[in-house]
Amino acid sequence: MILRKAIYKTGLYNWSLRGRVPVRVRGVPPDPWSGDAEKGRGIIDGNHVMFGSARHLGDLPWRNAQLSKQERRLLHRFDGLGDLKALGTDDARRKGRGLMARWVNAYRRWDAIAWDPGVLGPRLTNWLRSYDFFRDDKHPGFDLTFLESTSVQMRHLARTLLDANDDIHAIEAAEGLILGSLCLVGMEAMLDAGLAALEQTVSRQVLADGGHFQRNPTLQCVALRSLIRVRDTLKAARVDTPPWLQHAIDRMAPMVKAFRLGDGKLTLCNGSQEGNEGEISAILKAAGSTARASLSAPHSGFQRMEAGKAVLVADAGAAVFSGSDQDAHAGLLGFEFSHRKNRIIVNCGAYGDRNDDWHDALRATAAHSTLTLDDTNAVEVRAGLGHGDPPPKVACRRNEADGSTFLQLQHEGYVRRFGMIHNRDIYLAASGEDLRGRDSLAIASDYMGPQAKAFCVRFHLHPAISAAITGDGESALLKLSNREAWRMRSSGGTLSVDDTVYMGVKGVLRRARQISLGGPCKPTGVEIKWSFIREG
Repeated sequence: MILRKAIYKTGLYNWSLRGRVPVRVRGVPPDPWSGDAEKGRGIIDGNHVMFGSARHLGDLPWRNAQLSKQERRLLHRFDGLGDLKALGTDDARRKGRGLMARWVNAYRRWDAIAWDPGVLGPRLTNWLRSYDFFRDDKHPGFDLTFLESTSVQMRHLARTLLDANDDIHAIEAAEGLILGSLCLVGMEAMLDAGLAALEQTVSRQVLADGGHFQRNPTLQCVALRSLIRVRDTLKAARVDTPPWLQHAIDRMAPMVKAFRLGDGKLTLCNGSQEGNEGEISAILKAAGSTARASLSAPHSGFQRMEAGKAVLVADAGAAVFSGSDQDAHAGLLGFEFSHRKNRIIVNCGAYGDRNDDWHDALRATAAHSTLTLDDTNAVEVRAGLGHGDPPPKVACRRNEADGSTFLQLQHEGYVRRFGMIHNRDIYLAASGEDLRGRDSLAIASDYMGPQAKAFCVRFHLHPAISAAITGDGESALLKLSNREAWRMRSSGGTLSVDDTVYMGVKGVLRRARQISLGGPCKPTGVEIKWSFIREG
């Protein structure tokens, strides 16, 4: 790889990328997903939103010395073109054309970040899907610049496609090559290579139950949207849709539905955030799937419980697949619970910038609604990297009867460190207004090492929920924004209501409350029982 990078920097390699320029743009990819006009206004003023926060970066944002590698990758993708298109003004058109032209002048030659296939592919996709808005017959020079640059980028992408990281970026890289071959007259010969790479990537990353192997609901939506856009562009170009592509879409859509809570947004785990309800609905509509939400996803490791107006999504997997765990969380057996459109029990969320302390803090076991021992993680979380431990064993059994659902979960993440196995039982009654559970710790029979001193079972509450301990000290009253009240009762641990944080919306850190059940670990094991029952 070092030798190849040295070659990419040479003038000879840059010359080798030159060739026949596409005659014209045949058409643009179908694009039913609109951007954010408010963000578009910010871009006109030189303000770019990254990880939820606006940064003033000027007319050459990629050259700002204060940017991290991750922030540079985001800017080189040109995701903001969709926001300028959503704004729809002449100023937005001029700004978009100007940004693309300045990028071409600044990055005519290979750059390690700008020309990385996992960045180059999404950039081609964003340029092509926005082309019809930014082109102007009064500016023919823009068309020539656009066609020359896209053809050069595509030639490099075709050569380096298999170098993309084996994660969501591999799907996005293949998507860019496929869309370019379909939309640019003269680049059709690259279509087969793009489809072959995408098929190979999908076979690795989309699991048998339709879940994406990074186990991140946000990336599940991103991957599904990419596959839909490829399918619909093939249709628009009158090219047959490969059966494997439609099959992948049909499997992935029910998993997106499985990740939605009562408010129509996504559950928070493994780097996911709530997302936009309208965008999620648009993706599902475009998928065309009529299948119901997956209730049991044993391969990707999730369980969904539905009853009455309640939804519960539990993380019943190990969160580790090769190449997929760089941002994975340690929230084994954590769950989120909603009633109607109200999120009640949640995880703390995620922060995407790996250079920020919040990124790893929110990956910790304690940032999830599950059990921790001695405030350590159930699997090691390495700063800015993936998990340090081998994948722990996680087991799940599901039973349903008369509208009620009972889950029996188990993980061995704490066996190596403390010799303790965490068992969690969750029961949701048919009414959806009675949630009960039991957390227990058992000593592994062959363990001879140090014992954990204390346990803590946390139930993080959404910021809209208030909670107060009642007189008996073994129950708490939860009040929702719609005036619903829920009673939490417990035994086996000391009950407290403490502060926590919530970052379910990108870049927005909010104060919240958590209910904690804590106590000392005993050689004979531990058993904690709890319930959340709607009052009135």
